[in-house]
Amino acid sequence: MKADERSFSPTLRANLVFMLNKATEESNRQMAVVTGPHGFSIKQYGLLLLLEAEGPQAQIVLSEKVGLDRTTVMTTVDRLEKQGLVERRPDANDRRKNCVTLTEAGQRMVNQNAAQLQAAQDELFSELTKAEREQLHQLLNKLA
Repeated sequence: MKADERSFSPTLRANLVFMLNKATEESNRQMAVVTGPHGFSIKQYGLLLLLEAEGPQAQIVLSEKVGLDRTTVMTTVDRLEKQGLVERRPDANDRRKNCVTLTEAGQRMVNQNAAQLQAAQDELFSELTKAEREQLHQLLNKLA
Protein backbone atom coordinates (compact mmCIF):
# COMPACT_ATOMS: atom_id res chain seq x y z
CA MET A 1 0.00 0.00 0.00
CA LYS A 2 1.40 3.38 -0.97
CA ALA A 3 2.00 5.99 1.68
CA ASP A 4 -0.65 8.34 0.29
CA GLU A 5 -3.25 5.51 0.39
CA ARG A 6 -2.84 4.94 4.15
CA SER A 7 -5.33 6.62 6.42
CA PHE A 8 -3.10 7.55 9.36
CA SER A 9 -4.19 10.56 11.31
CA PRO A 10 -2.31 13.78 10.47
CA THR A 11 -1.35 13.91 14.14
CA LEU A 12 0.36 10.53 13.85
CA ARG A 13 1.89 11.36 10.46
CA ALA A 14 3.55 14.35 12.15
CA ASN A 15 5.15 12.07 14.75
CA LEU A 16 8.52 10.91 13.43
CA VAL A 17 8.88 8.00 15.85
CA PHE A 18 5.42 6.67 14.98
CA MET A 19 6.13 6.85 11.25
CA LEU A 20 9.57 5.25 11.65
CA ASN A 21 7.90 2.43 13.58
CA LYS A 22 5.30 1.98 10.81
CA ALA A 23 8.08 1.85 8.20
CA THR A 24 9.89 -0.74 10.32
CA GLU A 25 6.73 -2.83 10.60
CA GLU A 26 6.27 -2.75 6.83
CA SER A 27 9.92 -3.66 6.28
CA ASN A 28 9.65 -6.58 8.70
CA ARG A 29 6.43 -7.75 7.04
CA GLN A 30 7.94 -7.75 3.55
CA MET A 31 11.17 -9.42 4.64
CA ALA A 32 9.23 -12.09 6.60
CA VAL A 33 7.41 -13.06 3.39
CA VAL A 34 10.80 -14.13 2.02
CA THR A 35 12.54 -15.45 5.13
CA GLY A 36 9.58 -16.91 7.03
CA PRO A 37 8.95 -19.93 4.79
CA HIS A 38 12.57 -20.96 5.35
CA GLY A 39 12.22 -20.79 9.12
CA PHE A 40 14.48 -17.85 9.85
CA SER A 41 14.15 -14.15 10.55
CA ILE A 42 15.72 -11.15 8.86
CA LYS A 43 17.98 -10.84 11.93
CA GLN A 44 19.18 -14.40 11.37
CA TYR A 45 19.58 -13.75 7.66
CA GLY A 46 21.66 -10.66 8.45
CA LEU A 47 24.00 -12.80 10.49
CA LEU A 48 24.28 -15.26 7.57
CA LEU A 49 25.07 -12.36 5.22
CA LEU A 50 27.76 -11.08 7.56
CA LEU A 51 29.38 -14.52 7.78
CA GLU A 52 29.23 -14.91 4.01
CA ALA A 53 30.86 -11.52 3.41
CA GLU A 54 33.43 -11.52 6.20
CA GLY A 55 34.06 -15.19 6.97
CA PRO A 56 34.13 -16.93 10.35
CA GLN A 57 33.67 -14.64 13.34
CA ALA A 58 33.90 -15.02 17.11
CA GLN A 59 30.47 -14.63 18.73
CA ILE A 60 31.56 -11.52 20.61
CA VAL A 61 32.69 -9.96 17.31
CA LEU A 62 29.36 -10.90 15.72
CA SER A 63 27.60 -9.20 18.61
CA GLU A 64 29.53 -5.97 17.99
CA LYS A 65 29.13 -6.07 14.20
CA VAL A 66 25.38 -6.68 14.19
CA GLY A 67 24.68 -4.40 17.14
CA LEU A 68 23.00 -7.02 19.31
CA ASP A 69 23.76 -8.10 22.85
CA ARG A 70 25.76 -11.30 23.38
CA THR A 71 22.77 -13.29 24.64
CA THR A 72 20.70 -12.47 21.56
CA VAL A 73 23.58 -13.41 19.26
CA MET A 74 24.12 -16.67 21.16
CA THR A 75 20.42 -17.54 20.83
CA THR A 76 20.43 -16.59 17.15
CA VAL A 77 23.53 -18.69 16.48
CA ASP A 78 21.95 -21.60 18.39
CA ARG A 79 18.90 -21.48 16.11
CA LEU A 80 20.99 -21.25 12.95
CA GLU A 81 23.19 -24.09 14.15
CA LYS A 82 20.14 -26.31 14.79
CA GLN A 83 19.08 -25.63 11.20
CA GLY A 84 22.53 -26.63 9.96
CA LEU A 85 23.23 -23.16 8.53
CA VAL A 86 26.20 -22.33 10.76
CA GLU A 87 28.56 -24.22 13.00
CA ARG A 88 30.83 -23.31 15.88
CA ARG A 89 34.49 -24.23 15.54
CA PRO A 90 37.37 -23.62 17.94
CA ASP A 91 39.26 -20.41 17.20
CA ALA A 92 42.65 -21.30 15.70
CA ASN A 93 44.34 -18.53 17.72
CA ASP A 94 42.50 -18.93 21.04
CA ARG A 95 41.04 -22.34 21.90
CA ARG A 96 38.89 -20.75 24.62
CA LYS A 97 36.83 -19.06 21.89
CA ASN A 98 34.54 -20.43 19.23
CA CYS A 99 34.22 -19.01 15.74
CA VAL A 100 30.89 -19.14 13.97
CA THR A 101 31.23 -20.42 10.42
CA LEU A 102 28.75 -20.52 7.57
CA THR A 103 28.07 -24.07 6.43
CA GLU A 104 27.47 -25.13 2.82
CA ALA A 105 23.76 -25.22 3.61
CA GLY A 106 24.01 -21.68 5.00
CA GLN A 107 25.78 -20.53 1.85
CA ARG A 108 23.04 -22.10 -0.29
CA MET A 109 20.38 -20.36 1.84
CA VAL A 110 22.05 -16.98 1.30
CA ASN A 111 22.41 -17.59 -2.44
CA GLN A 112 18.85 -18.89 -2.89
CA ASN A 113 17.25 -15.94 -1.12
CA ALA A 114 19.41 -13.04 -2.28
CA ALA A 115 17.29 -12.19 -5.34
CA GLN A 116 13.99 -12.46 -3.44
CA LEU A 117 15.24 -10.25 -0.62
CA GLN A 118 16.55 -7.69 -3.09
CA ALA A 119 13.17 -7.68 -4.86
CA ALA A 120 11.36 -7.20 -1.53
CA GLN A 121 13.74 -4.36 -0.65
CA ASP A 122 13.20 -2.75 -4.05
CA GLU A 123 9.42 -2.97 -3.55
CA LEU A 124 9.65 -1.51 -0.05
CA PHE A 125 11.58 1.53 -1.31
CA SER A 126 9.90 1.81 -4.70
CA GLU A 127 8.38 5.21 -3.86
CA LEU A 128 11.83 6.70 -3.23
CA THR A 129 14.21 7.96 -5.86
CA LYS A 130 17.77 6.64 -5.90
CA ALA A 131 18.94 9.86 -4.22
CA GLU A 132 16.25 9.54 -1.53
CA ARG A 133 17.25 5.92 -0.88
CA GLU A 134 20.88 6.97 -0.47
CA GLN A 135 19.87 9.80 1.84
CA LEU A 136 17.68 7.46 3.93
CA HIS A 137 20.56 5.01 4.15
CA GLN A 138 22.91 7.75 5.35
CA LEU A 139 20.40 8.95 7.94
CA LEU A 140 19.77 5.44 9.24
CA ASN A 141 23.50 4.89 9.56
CA LYS A 142 23.63 7.99 11.77
CA LEU A 143 20.82 6.69 13.97
CA ALA A 144 21.65 2.99 14.18
